Amino acid sequence: MSAISDAIQKVRDSLSSLGKRGGGSSSEGSSGSKFDPKLVLTWVKSHPVIVASITVMVVAPVAAWWISSDIYSARDEAATKRVQEMAALEKFEKSSVEIALPGLAAEQKVGVVNENTVLAYRKLADRLRADAQAIQKTALAHNQQGRGKLVKDVTVTRENVNLIAEEVFDAVQARAATDLKEARAGKPPTDQSLIEQLQRRQDQFIAAERKADRKSLNEEQLGRLQRSLVDKRLQLYADAAANTSFYADIADIGMPSLPTEAGTPPSETKMFLWQWRLWVVEDVLNAISAANKPYRSVVDAPVKRVLSISVKEDILPKVAAPAATEEVPAEGSTPPAEGAEVAAAAPVPALPPLDPKAVVAYDFAKSMTGRVSNSMYDVRFATVRLVVATSMIPEVLNAIARQNFMTVISMDVRPTDAFEAADEGYIYGAAPVSELRLTIESVWLRPWLAKLMPRELQTLKGTDGRTTDDPAPSAPATEPTT
Repeated sequence: MSAISDAIQKVRDSLSSLGKRGGGSSSEGSSGSKFDPKLVLTWVKSHPVIVASITVMVVAPVAAWWISSDIYSARDEAATKRVQEMAALEKFEKSSVEIALPGLAAEQKVGVVNENTVLAYRKLADRLRADAQAIQKTALAHNQQGRGKLVKDVTVTRENVNLIAEEVFDAVQARAATDLKEARAGKPPTDQSLIEQLQRRQDQFIAAERKADRKSLNEEQLGRLQRSLVDKRLQLYADAAANTSFYADIADIGMPSLPTEAGTPPSETKMFLWQWRLWVVEDVLNAISAANKPYRSVVDAPVKRVLSISVKEDILPKVAAPAATEEVPAEGSTPPAEGAEVAAAAPVPALPPLDPKAVVAYDFAKSMTGRVSNSMYDVRFATVRLVVATSMIPEVLNAIARQNFMTVISMDVRPTDAFEAADEGYIYGAAPVSELRLTIESVWLRPWLAKLMPRELQTLKGTDGRTTDDPAPSAPATEPTT
């Protein structure tokens, strides 16, 4: 038996003897002995090493179990936390990012999103934003076509109320005539000019034959005179065609007919719409001129003649908001006396800025493009009738498509008689020709166009052309009070 076992046995024997009074035999002690706590306490005090050893032997296993259970619990909690952290890291490793680039379908990318990834994406976003702004600026310049101001200011005041309609009308007509001249548009000789030229040729023939007048010519001479006049007439037509890119007359391109169309007193909106109509016509003429530019004359060119251009009026509400310009007195009214107090004009309400990032709606029931007027642009339509070389119709359509956001949304083709037109002086050449009827849609961006509109039309459109990218308008300066 080991020393520890001996010690334990000794303790047991000692404790057994402490429970007997008088130290009697074991048989006697078993019959009437009682436990004496004083003797136990005395023994414990006299044997402290033994008591301490027994205490450690009893308490240590319990304490060890308790401590080990806490350790395992802490380790289990730490392990669970590590697993959660690893799952989070794996989630970052497999992060899904949607990349949407202009003109391409959105694409899902999976990978680690870190600081470098965010920085690269920020650089890409900044570059795309700069590209979008540059494209927007280019689109505005392309659509504006250098029209930084009106052909003629339409502001109505007390001083010009009786003359401004005629001034704007004359300016629009003069601009249209200049456009036709620059496009090398022309027309056959007028009847009066033709008569004068043929009369001169007849006089020369009669003088060459040494006759007094036409009646003095014999039959053979009359035949030669008629052939000479026909040749002269054809020569005049050919000369006009050689210097002409296409036939067109200002009366056929849809300009306003009379100054009185502006109303009484003249409407600033109507006079602005004259100029807007002129710009639509200009774009059509520019497209025709571009199609004919590679060719020397109307005989060779794709577009032979402009039969008519009709621009559909812009649809506006019936009740117009009051203009924010100087008030024009009604006819017959007397101006206020000098020194009389005049009521201050009501402040002009600010119009909301345009949002270039706003999503526009489409209505494909209206046209094949689905484009309708919205907060960012207006859609205008023009009906154009042309005489075109049949084999060159695609060239004409392509030229229109390249011109200032214009789209042909409908087309009708029918044959036409070139010989009948030649009788009127229109020389189309030997190639077959057709009459082409087109409906052309054109888009007009408001960020530049609305800035030129009169205030009443801006109010109807709901914008003054300012966008969310423009700086906010500064408040009007107030005079210091004294």
